[in-house]
Amino acid sequence: MKEVGSRYQVSDTAALVMLWAQEYYQNNPLIRAYLGMLDLSSGKDLIEHYNQICPWYSEVIVNRKHFIRHIVEALIGCVRDSTTIVNLGAGFSPLALELVHHLSPTHHIIEIDESGMNHKHALYSRLIPDRCEFISFIEADITNISSLKDALEEAQSTHLIVVMEGITYYINRSVMGQIFSILPRLTVDLSIVFEHLKPCQLISEQRRPIPYRIFSHLQDHVTLDRITTYTPGEIGMMLPQGFSSRYYHMSDMERRRTGTGTYFPTPDAGWLSCAVIKRKQAGN
Repeated sequence: MKEVGSRYQVSDTAALVMLWAQEYYQNNPLIRAYLGMLDLSSGKDLIEHYNQICPWYSEVIVNRKHFIRHIVEALIGCVRDSTTIVNLGAGFSPLALELVHHLSPTHHIIEIDESGMNHKHALYSRLIPDRCEFISFIEADITNISSLKDALEEAQSTHLIVVMEGITYYINRSVMGQIFSILPRLTVDLSIVFEHLKPCQLISEQRRPIPYRIFSHLQDHVTLDRITTYTPGEIGMMLPQGFSSRYYHMSDMERRRTGTGTYFPTPDAGWLSCAVIKRKQAGN
């Protein structure tokens, strides 16, 4: 990431997501100021290309972000003990700014990504200097299990919430299985917010061309061998003993945000879903 004038230039794929969500964040002065510190111009070619495929694709991103924020807040509210939120592959996502009113000596956030975290720390220090001490910024490759273990050393908390947003499509299933194997060792009270792409057989024939064209292009653009998808059953197979998940479709996310099913009237109308995974409580 390079400094451009008084702004920082983020990668094209990170800029793409923030451009899609920009209007959603306009009502949040803090995040609006944060986006003003970033140069998102690198994402303009991608968003123009993808908006030709689906002019309303921003609805997907906004529904996803709105849902994850509210799910994390609900998980925070379930307990009174100390809580740590781990944002894996955090990039320049402003999730911590959305949750800033929760930050305290007992409620922390750990942001992990392989690059850019020092720059993000500098920006947050300007925006929220009084809360920044409750956020850790760690540069680590989350697909390197040894590196991830080291990064998670400080995630020893009574209540741990791990967020995986916008990253599961780019991680192969074998590595994801290893990630799932180490997370339960960190604490007894663990929740995982696992946003993911659905395979084509779970998407209506009418809608399949949208994710196919966009993610095929993304796969070539970031030079991946393949894009990883998950069914509920495949997620269940990765879960360690004692965990269960609740599955949310994009239709659920849209109704939570807007109260309607305008873009996603049925579960198979969407291609992104989210599993909220929790360790089963004793006696359940």
